[in-house]
Amino acid sequence: MGSCSAPGEPINQYALVTYFPDELGCFLDQLRRDLVLDCTARSHLSLLPPRSLSVPQQEAESQIQRISRLCEPFIVKVGNVAVFPETAVIYLEVVSGARQLTSLHDEMSADALAFVEPFPFHPHITLAQNFAVDTVSSRLDAARARWAEYKGPREFLLDRVVFVRNSANNRWTDLRSFPLLGVPSTPGRVPESLLSQTY
Repeated sequence: MGSCSAPGEPINQYALVTYFPDELGCFLDQLRRDLVLDCTARSHLSLLPPRSLSVPQQEAESQIQRISRLCEPFIVKVGNVAVFPETAVIYLEVVSGARQLTSLHDEMSADALAFVEPFPFHPHITLAQNFAVDTVSSRLDAARARWAEYKGPREFLLDRVVFVRNSANNRWTDLRSFPLLGVPSTPGRVPESLLSQTY
């Protein structure tokens, strides 16, 4: 989730995310700041929503590494702007790769990383949250208009995950990146443009 602000005292709250390559990532970073002015979070897709650990951090990292070594990289395609009515969170839908994301979530969310999540896992990319609920319609319209204007790539190769930790002032810090080392089941179908994307 990353932030350009200095983190405070680390707390027992962790997550597992993936970031986006240059053009898509830069666009989404700016869109998040435009929709919620005080947003400092780097745009990301969460594989494990925030959770506390009941074991040492190293045990959780060992589990992530073990699973990541066996997981195949896969393509994620981004769809339309939507909103969760229960929480008023504005997000981008995942239209391809959701099955793999859910499978990876389910594998990771056990043992050292087990946690009772408040909502069923729903792969998505958050664009706006923690704002006055009565402004959701205007923010949703703005997000849809900006996304419609975006002409860059709307898909990326998910080939790594990042373990992150929160701090007392709600600034997330990247702890460690784990490449997905499994061989893609259909490597010939991965476009060269996606293989060369930088993060």
